[in-house]
Parts: sequence; C-alpha cells; structure tokens
Amino acid sequence: ITTADGNFTDTCVVTVAPTTYTVSFDSNGGSAVTAQTIEAGQKGTKPADPTKANYAFAGWYSDSGLTQAFDFNTPISTDITLYAKWNEIINSVTATVTAPVGGEHPSFTVTVPDGAHYTAVVYAWYDLNNNGAHLTNSDTFVTGNEYQARIHFTANTGYEIANSASYTINGTPNYAAFDTAEQRGMNFVATAPAVTTYTVTYDANGGTGSMA
Repeated sequence: ITTADGNFTDTCVVTVAPTTYTVSFDSNGGSAVTAQTIEAGQKGTKPADPTKANYAFAGWYSDSGLTQAFDFNTPISTDITLYAKWNEIINSVTATVTAPVGGEHPSFTVTVPDGAHYTAVVYAWYDLNNNGAHLTNSDTFVTGNEYQARIHFTANTGYEIANSASYTINGTPNYAAFDTAEQRGMNFVATAPAVTTYTVTYDANGGTGSMA
C-alpha cells in the first residue's frame, strides 16, 4: 500500500477463505456417517462402510434412486448428498437337482422354492469314476458311477447370498463336496433306470383252468 504523496509504502497480506462444500451421507436406515467439508475442486474421502442389520452395504450413489454410483475421485464443486445402497442378505439357500439315472443325459436345471430371491443352475457335471471327466448334455450317465454336480447360485437384484449361508441340496443340509462363496457341489451315484412293468390279464370267456 502506498500513500497518495508517495511518502509511505507498506505491504499487507489479505487472506481469502477458500470456498468449501459439504458432502452429506444418507445411509438409508444404516448407521450414521459424518458429513465432510471439502475445499472446492478437492476430493471427498470414502468413509468407513456403514452397517445395517441383515443387509450388506453395496456402495454410495449420487442419486436417491440409486442408479449412479459415486466415484470418490470426483472433484467437489457443489454441496452434494450421497445415498447408501443396501442388499438384503440371504442366509439360507435350498435347491433340488435332478439326480443322475443310468442311460439318461445330464440335466442342468435346478429347482428353487417359489419366492426365493436367487436362481441356480448346474454349470458342470463330472464323472468321478472317469478322472473327473466333464460331461456335456449329449453324454449319458452310467449306472453305478459316481458323479458330481457343480451348482452356481446367483442372488437377484437387491439381494446377496451370505458367505456363511446354509445350503440344503436335495434335502441334505449343508452338503458341500465342493464349495466357494456361491457355488456348491453334490455327489450322486447314478441309479439304474426304472423297469417298466405291465400286467397281462386273461379273460377265459366262461372257460376254466390256470391262466398264470
């Protein structure tokens, strides 16, 4: 700063407060998350995941309809609210596989209870009597051979199968010859095909005698 007559000059420092914005978090029924104050052009910090009983946290979204996942590398240029998405946890899974019958082709269809929030399919059959050979839908089961069905489970949108979920396959609880988070295997011994029988009835038309 210089006076009008030029006799005095000095310097002053003017500090301008930076523009800041608030990032708020709507946990949609989960545990509270503290809002953040972010300088313009800077990035927010991803907070620790909130928790909610019987639900799994599925990320932060920039819209209440939960269609746009938020990227925490995005520079902040206005006040925003982020919304938590949740998947309901499935703790119990039940499925029925068509057991192998000698002479028949493998079935890759899996039946789940009505109203279940997941689907399932046999993604592979293996012949355990033939070094685990992979069967195709054109192969046939051999009576007495042992086979393994590998079953893949997929949760519907808005749901998630818990890593600790209990599985019941063909009425057998917690069976897992092979398992990962959402896959299970069950062993079967191929049964003999059912024998079709018929009855022959004789009408003697008034005669007598054995008709066995």
